[in-house]
Amino acid sequence: MKKGILIMAITLMGSIAFAQKIKTSEVPATVTSKFTSLYPSCKVEQWKKEKDNYEAKFEQNTTKMCIVISPTGDLVKTTTHIAVAELPRTANDYVAKNYAGKKITEACKTIEADGVVKYEAEVNETHLCFDANGTFVKAEKKKV
Repeated sequence: MKKGILIMAITLMGSIAFAQKIKTSEVPATVTSKFTSLYPSCKVEQWKKEKDNYEAKFEQNTTKMCIVISPTGDLVKTTTHIAVAELPRTANDYVAKNYAGKKITEACKTIEADGVVKYEAEVNETHLCFDANGTFVKAEKKKV
């Protein structure tokens, strides 16, 4: 019992350490300037600090998005929420086969700064990660 509580506490502390909500005033000017140059008509709904980088959550034309920017103002990645139907067919096939009877509740497309595309689908509190072709890469439990 004590080990279980200790493991849960360590896991919770770890997830808090990797993504912390911060105030706009705590975000470097180079980061806010980069965001404004990329999305001049959008307003950041929430800033988070992820390791050394900064994540901005916002909406563009009713589409939920987030971008990660380095402290020097370099774009790290852009993530866009997409319709489940926009996932590669092979990703949908993987879910149908390995999570029979379960539905994808959320889908995202991420484009890394180097152009690498990745997809993510949420099924039963699990994030399933796929490459650009929809090939399964890994599964991660959703962070609370």
